[in-house]
Amino acid sequence: MKKKYKAFTLVEMLIVMGIIVILMAIGIGVGRYAIRKSQEVYHKDAVRNLYSALIKYKSDNKQYPRIGSCVNCIEEEFFAYALGFKGTQDENVLVQYLEEEGEFDGGADATFYYGVDEVDAQSVIICVSYGGIDDQSEMGFYCTGDGIGYLPEGNPINTEEIGSQESGDRYASIVKSLDDSDWYNNGGFAASGK
Repeated sequence: MKKKYKAFTLVEMLIVMGIIVILMAIGIGVGRYAIRKSQEVYHKDAVRNLYSALIKYKSDNKQYPRIGSCVNCIEEEFFAYALGFKGTQDENVLVQYLEEEGEFDGGADATFYYGVDEVDAQSVIICVSYGGIDDQSEMGFYCTGDGIGYLPEGNPINTEEIGSQESGDRYASIVKSLDDSDWYNNGGFAASGK
């Protein structure tokens, strides 16, 4: 009498392993895409919170905070100083306006950019890099504010979603010319070392 084995053949095992490898590759790709998109949403939300705080500031002060070397201006790294990560209490101009939202959290590593109308400080633009500090991963930028289409003066940004410099988007270099503050997930703006 012949014995019947109740096991898988080598070919069947290889087919199953091949299917598992394909499913794992698809899962990893989808997981990375989901993580990237969630970081983009987090950064957009952070920029919108900053814009909301700036609108409240303008409502009380009749203009947005200025940057540069003028009296009562923040010279550089606007958000690091305005949000209280650096500088004196006088420079922490947005802290009270963000208290309703809770403590500011910029998410994963990113650079936040700030531009304000130099003439009368009535328009503002805020941008964030999707690809880490200074968009090192070349993923592009997101911008918002009432200065879209107007700022920076002479070469305005006309769209919210901006590609990377590597992709050839001309607005990417304009965003990088704005005042910048580097946000580190594990230390906030204070870790920037500028």
